[in-house]
Amino acid sequence: MVVEQAGQAAGAGAGYRRDIDGLRGVAVLAVVLYHLDPGLLPGGYTGVDVFFVISGYLITRIIAAERAAGAFSFSGFYLRRVRRILPVLLVVVAATLLAGALVLLPADLESLARSAAWSLAAAANLHFWLQPDGGYFADASAEQPLLHLWSLGVEEQFYLLWPALLVFLLARGGRGAAAWASLALVVASFAWAEAINDTDPRAAFYLLPARAGELLLGALLALRGRSLASPARVGWAAEGLALAGLAALAWSFWRLDHDHAFPGLWALVPTAGAVLLIHAGGAGSRLVAAVLGGRALVAVGLVSYSIYLWHWPVLAYIRYFSGDVGLVAGAVSVGVIALLSVASYRWVERPARRWRPAPRAQLGWLYLFPAGAIALLALALVQTQGLKDAIAGAPRFQEGLARIDAEARPALAFDINCQLSAHDPARLDDPRCLVGGGTEAGILLAGDSNAAQLVGLFEVLSARTGLPVRNLSHSVCPPLFQGSYSFPPYKAGCDAFRPFLAEVLASGRFHTVVLGASWRHYAREPSFRADLEATLDALGSAGLRVFLVGSIPHHPGFNRHCERRGLRLGWVDCSGRLQGPDEGEPEWNRWLAEAASRRSGVHYLSTHALLCAQGVCRPVVAGELAYFDAGHLSMDGSRALGRELLGREELADWLEVFGADRSRTP
Repeated sequence: MVVEQAGQAAGAGAGYRRDIDGLRGVAVLAVVLYHLDPGLLPGGYTGVDVFFVISGYLITRIIAAERAAGAFSFSGFYLRRVRRILPVLLVVVAATLLAGALVLLPADLESLARSAAWSLAAAANLHFWLQPDGGYFADASAEQPLLHLWSLGVEEQFYLLWPALLVFLLARGGRGAAAWASLALVVASFAWAEAINDTDPRAAFYLLPARAGELLLGALLALRGRSLASPARVGWAAEGLALAGLAALAWSFWRLDHDHAFPGLWALVPTAGAVLLIHAGGAGSRLVAAVLGGRALVAVGLVSYSIYLWHWPVLAYIRYFSGDVGLVAGAVSVGVIALLSVASYRWVERPARRWRPAPRAQLGWLYLFPAGAIALLALALVQTQGLKDAIAGAPRFQEGLARIDAEARPALAFDINCQLSAHDPARLDDPRCLVGGGTEAGILLAGDSNAAQLVGLFEVLSARTGLPVRNLSHSVCPPLFQGSYSFPPYKAGCDAFRPFLAEVLASGRFHTVVLGASWRHYAREPSFRADLEATLDALGSAGLRVFLVGSIPHHPGFNRHCERRGLRLGWVDCSGRLQGPDEGEPEWNRWLAEAASRRSGVHYLSTHALLCAQGVCRPVVAGELAYFDAGHLSMDGSRALGRELLGREELADWLEVFGADRSRTP
């Protein structure tokens, strides 16, 4: 993420800038804190944008100064890039790839090998842009060990294009022409990023045209900021700029979370803050010197490139097995990152920068030969589908995988569950949809996949009462008779299913209906509460007894692959990785309970007490993992929840579904 040390800017008048190294330290600490836990610094990811400004400033300053002194050459410039950027990058890529070969599942190892190959070609950003689930803020992205190299791809592509354009502009029109061209490109870049944020946010985040403006802001400062170091400009103006720059960075780090459309216009805040601080530092601001010139912060800045390269793979591998980076894992990871960073800075970065044999030897030994070896390893891993036969073919792995898959099957995998993805009225009479068997008892379980997940629970309760429950559900489709819900590819089926359900329930065939849904998703619609009330009133008018089942606790960090991944190491414990604080029934469940309390014949059923206790909620029942994904029970989990009910006071409420006179059926 950096191109030169602040004092390595060769050329006339280029002096060491402790404040720039300190600014690097601030930027990398912000990024690491954000990646440890976004709650620590919600906008810490914008530290990358600060790096972009610094990079654009320094390489433009170097090129302009060397050209003015008649000392610039493209070969010299790119050899410095090779010495500065590539050796430690290649070490990190190789180490990450070798670690992946030891711990990753085949599909994930193959994916890592592909990203490694793209990174060797300075195109990691293009690779992640092309991935359908490659969004930087997506949950799955946190487990991709080389995701952070997208920013190196942006910088390396900038280095390929900007030096030639800059030299051309300087030759034709001097600094003035180069500055005006830079300004025009800055405006175009930020405007394009803003324009596509809604339509193609991955392109805005990953591609050079949307990011070039951030690097060119630094370039613009380098071209027009030489007079700032004049003693005549040192004073309160510089201190005011410094204060504004610090405020802009502080606001960005604390307030510019990933709910903001980024990059684009919001990216002007951290980048403008960086420009102001570099600007004020060049003018001799005492505030900049005091805040950014401290020994500890400068030391972090000197090692910032290694810190940036190492921190993400370490955290990604922790998340791969644990889901989240907890307090203990976070403390350990910080220590590991620090050790790796200091070691690579001392034994890779510094020696490589000082090694000056013939240019061909530098290019060969520092890039071509090691990159070729890594490329061959990556190709072998891709060709073998991530060592699929060697890993997945092992008997121990196969046995463990069969056990895990059997335990984690969703309700959708069972014939007894009649969850549709396209409307089919005939399924209403399918004998397989009668949970508990026997003759019809006038009870219908309906809704979306969150209703379907209760099939196992009602299978247990039906065995207790001797009464069956018919089930019929539709994916991504709430059991509400009004409003517009669902989305493609389920919308057409849902639009047919909901009026069909209303007609069936009004026909008199059923006297009791149990409604379940992912209420949390539908509650986002402004009309949700009114649509719910209207549906309940319609069911009441039809004389039905209605039971609303609240959503089960949601576990956003749930990763059902943890057990599979643990098969590779043998000692990974997934049981405690997903518990979260018990914050009580969520708002949408409280809406259901309140609506039920105001209506005779409408009841609210909660699963909360079955999955939450002693201040925490767990995706576990009776010591066994009960969830299929973040918001759905597995079939085994649903049955386990039913068995858990049999020993609880809440059983009486659930048995009311089968009729008050049957609530104590042996």
